[in-house]
Amino acid sequence: MREQELTRRNFIGLAGAAAAGAAALGLAGCAPQTDSAHAAGGGAAAAVPASWDEEYDVVVCGAGIAGLAAGICAAREGNGAKVLIVEKDVTPNGNSPFCAGSMLYCDDADAFGVYLKAMLGDHTPDDVQKAFCQALTENLDWLYELGAKEEWLDIGAPATEPDPAKGAEWPELENWWTYGRIKFKTKDTDGPTHVHTFFEQTAESTENLTIEFSTPMESLVQDPETKTILGIVADGKNIKANKGVIMCTGGFESDPDMLYNFTGVTGCVPYAGKANTGDGHRACAAIGAGFWHMYGGAQYWTALRNLDNTEFVSTVWNFTKKNLGITVGVSGRRFYMDYDACSCPSSPYAEPGSDIHLNMGYRHGITNFGGTWNHLPLPETTWFIFDADAMANGEIFTDITTDPVADGWALEAASIEELAGKIEVPAEELTATVAQWNEFCDRGADMAFYRPADTLTPIKTGPFYAMRCVPAMLNTDGGPTRDAQGQILDPFGKPIPHLYSAGEFGSVWGHLYQGTGNVGECAAFGRIAARSALANA
Repeated sequence: MREQELTRRNFIGLAGAAAAGAAALGLAGCAPQTDSAHAAGGGAAAAVPASWDEEYDVVVCGAGIAGLAAGICAAREGNGAKVLIVEKDVTPNGNSPFCAGSMLYCDDADAFGVYLKAMLGDHTPDDVQKAFCQALTENLDWLYELGAKEEWLDIGAPATEPDPAKGAEWPELENWWTYGRIKFKTKDTDGPTHVHTFFEQTAESTENLTIEFSTPMESLVQDPETKTILGIVADGKNIKANKGVIMCTGGFESDPDMLYNFTGVTGCVPYAGKANTGDGHRACAAIGAGFWHMYGGAQYWTALRNLDNTEFVSTVWNFTKKNLGITVGVSGRRFYMDYDACSCPSSPYAEPGSDIHLNMGYRHGITNFGGTWNHLPLPETTWFIFDADAMANGEIFTDITTDPVADGWALEAASIEELAGKIEVPAEELTATVAQWNEFCDRGADMAFYRPADTLTPIKTGPFYAMRCVPAMLNTDGGPTRDAQGQILDPFGKPIPHLYSAGEFGSVWGHLYQGTGNVGECAAFGRIAARSALANA
């Protein structure tokens, strides 16, 4: 049941982190400022209270897909166990309501495990990968068990052999055809149109499950001798968790300090919700958790913005028309393979069985860099340069403006030299860069960064234009290390008793990533963590 009506949006600031938690995450001296009401207990485990304000069997922190899945599973399978979900915002939030909504699943855990291992390598332990694959085989049936109807779902089933029509994010890897995806239909349906909505509605009707909104988790309560997690402090209340606490507080996309410390990027603008600010990371650091995959996530692109840097040109999947020009840094030079439109979950520039070291493209922000696939630490400000022919093409500003210069979307100049002055880059560098680019276009090959040949558009016809770009992202994946049972581990691999995690909060995705994977993980590890907590005496 709900304890607060969903009447407004109010992204609440971080629960404060004092020296111990901040230092454990490399944030000492740069932790965000917080109000005093949320500062208590943030720097270390909260003291065990003389009495508790509330008591439950399982407490879940965060009401995104992972938190809702964990709470639903714990309440439905707990034989009367009382379950609480606390959420800092006034609605279920995080990235979940904003994501595309496709959920990963598989039929054959062993076959899909080969593909997963090729993506994750040794960055995620084999037993964790195996547990994840096995749990993925339950995802579709679990939706039906919770009341989803077949006619509500658009299902892309796994294949039993290579299927060119299927596509995959990493078709170069073995068994790429073995994953499936589930998505709620958005048209011609009488059911929920997003997986997060489905879980939210299911949670509302689940017995023994309470959701408290506007209740930010501030710190964990830990037995000083046994190190067992006894409960949490949330919005000033001491809440006891007899069987365990499940952390589902998402990533740290909206904490600029953490983004800089772990990815080296400043000026990032996340696409999704603004509530993921690393609260849970600090709370877990304070009680001695280990961390992994802090550099991972769906990041970064150089996304087109207005000149005031207040608005994106368009939404996540078609946010760039980078085939119509080039991107330069403040040096006036190209510096990366700048056709960074997201080519996922199916890559148009990779044939099954081809050499992954030679292929190009951007796959959830991961790109070929010297033959290996990595996230790039993109600059805070870059400029997209294009000409009058590209402007006349009309693709960039579709449905946004009929006069992009007057409306503050682009700068215009009669020459490249004049344009360089307006964006404050060296004129001789930008002129040379454009000249070299046009040579590449004439020969049909980008010999600097090997951009795909069908994206090479010359910049020759004046007037010329520049648009601001910033590094943008969907989500981070790093957080506390978890094991195959969903337990959070200390830096030496030892489980912290009664503490669990699910979703993007310490995700298993630490290297390459398959689209649909985060939502699939939310459901899979939500159940794993819930069942592990319920097993406690």
